[in-house]
Amino acid sequence: MVNIVAIETATAAVSVAARHDGAIVMRGVRDATARAETVLELLRALCTETGMPWPAVDAIAFGRGPGSFTGLRVAAAVAQGLAYAHRRPVVPVSSLAALAQEAPGQRILAAIDARRDEVYYGLFRRLPTGLVVADGPEHLAAPDAIGVPADTDTGVGSGFDHYRERWQFHGGLRHVPDLLPSAAGVLRLAEAAYGRGDIVDARLAAPVYLRDEVAIVRS
Repeated sequence: MVNIVAIETATAAVSVAARHDGAIVMRGVRDATARAETVLELLRALCTETGMPWPAVDAIAFGRGPGSFTGLRVAAAVAQGLAYAHRRPVVPVSSLAALAQEAPGQRILAAIDARRDEVYYGLFRRLPTGLVVADGPEHLAAPDAIGVPADTDTGVGSGFDHYRERWQFHGGLRHVPDLLPSAAGVLRLAEAAYGRGDIVDARLAAPVYLRDEVAIVRS
């Protein structure tokens, strides 16, 4: 079994995760400002709890964004530092995909509050394996400029929590509140990505901000 350590700091929920005896073990703090020291402390506690020494780690995964500018830089920097130090590859994972992975449903709208009256959002569908895949590109837009496809069954994330009344969505859409991206979601997707060979060298581990992107309205 592949041993991956995952980091997620795109929002106010800072977390790390790894597998131990087949189960995902996650440690984190919520309502926290992402700092490298916090992530490293959580990683030390995680490795102590799982008994996994760094030589046994095959790769470092991180939530690449979109999300908090500072948080994304912290995750990328820690992942790069660990990867360089231990000569391991990096697995970048979309933070929106990690959010959708932890949500119920088959067709999922994942949205993170981007401030400035905008949201980062993406649409995802769940495969028979239980993992989610992107159903189109990720975007940045004002919530009332976005039409949600009729077959979407679940809406999650701070961008949907905060601006729910302004989204153009059908009445049957289920809202799951207070769900944020987590290292557990990053880990599940990173394991599959690693198996496909979707890894990068540490120097290519970069955040994805989306702030300069022109959004495409979905209908």
